[in-house]
Amino acid sequence: MDSTAPDSTTSPGDTTARARLFGGNHMKLGVMAFNCSHGSTITTVPEAWKLNWADTIDIAQAVDRSGMEALLPVGRWRGYGGPSDFNSTTFESFTWAAALGALTKYVTVLATCHVPLVHPLMVAKMASTIDHVTNGRFALNVVCGWFKNEFDMFGAQMRPHDDRYKYAAEWLEFLKRAWTDDKEFDFDSDSFHARNVWSQPKPLQKPHPPVMNAGGSQAAQDFTTRHCDMNFVILKDRTFLEGAQKQIAHLKTMAHSHGRETRIWIHVYVVCRDTEKEAKDYLHRYVYEQGDWEAAGNLLRIFGMQTETLDNKTLESHKAHFIAGHGGYPLVGTAEQIATELCKLADIGVDGCLISWVDYKNELKQWNAEVLPLLEQAGLRQPFRPAEKTKPKEPAHVK
Repeated sequence: MDSTAPDSTTSPGDTTARARLFGGNHMKLGVMAFNCSHGSTITTVPEAWKLNWADTIDIAQAVDRSGMEALLPVGRWRGYGGPSDFNSTTFESFTWAAALGALTKYVTVLATCHVPLVHPLMVAKMASTIDHVTNGRFALNVVCGWFKNEFDMFGAQMRPHDDRYKYAAEWLEFLKRAWTDDKEFDFDSDSFHARNVWSQPKPLQKPHPPVMNAGGSQAAQDFTTRHCDMNFVILKDRTFLEGAQKQIAHLKTMAHSHGRETRIWIHVYVVCRDTEKEAKDYLHRYVYEQGDWEAAGNLLRIFGMQTETLDNKTLESHKAHFIAGHGGYPLVGTAEQIATELCKLADIGVDGCLISWVDYKNELKQWNAEVLPLLEQAGLRQPFRPAEKTKPKEPAHVK
């Protein structure tokens, strides 16, 4: 059994992914999806995120200075059509993470990997490289695959749903061996037969960088609670948080039954304005007046057929949420209302929130100026005063 419990003895100056994602602030925060055109909002409003590298750097460095913990890219190879051509242009996630990792100092950078499309030895080497580039600020988000049109581009097999997670468990075991075994090893499973495997250097983080997974089906829940450190969850109950609390408690109990811990992250889409009415009016404009319902329909049709995360009835009721922020949880209102809602999410067991906006640059500035101070006042987060960085000790073989 791979047991990767958090290290509670890490020093305040430890900026590694393991230290900041497993310890530190009660509510972790990050920004997601800005490696894709339109980010997470399926809308035609002119201020929607237009992907370019200069603004990408600005966002990453603003998140870094704010003290938020994570930058998460989407693993995307093609878009969903419609008038917005949603997500049709994307930066590849490993090279994105390496570049932004070199341009930041504190934030954890993640890469998102479709496990059937990349060999685990290739991922071992790329991830270890980024972990060295960032002095241990790398984490991996693994995706078992659900967008058949993307798999067809690679000529790759789309396995039956539950078999994807059996393959992913073998893939991840192979990857962790490559990250941790100092000597050559052979690896045999149903899907892999490798001889004299060797991968150096190892990651700086021990035993290895943290691993996240976003699956929601029964097979996915078993996989992520057995093999991963973080579960990226779509909350199914948006009306009564008691339902979401039961969903979270179930996942944490499953992890404990496997002798592990899991941290629950969710996606939140944010509309923050001076008044609640202004926030709701803007949400209505970019979703109901100028939302791209055609692209959203394409996404939900593929998502529902391939993932088993949400049933068709739930998917249909969530359609506006997918336009507003790819199925995320809504934080819509004033800065004070949003801070209050985040306190409620923390109370039901959410460990981290990954944020998207329509207009990343301007709304991130507002978030840092207006919302973060309220979260500090509420005790969810501490003021960010980075100590002198402590570089993880390198293993002897890389000296």
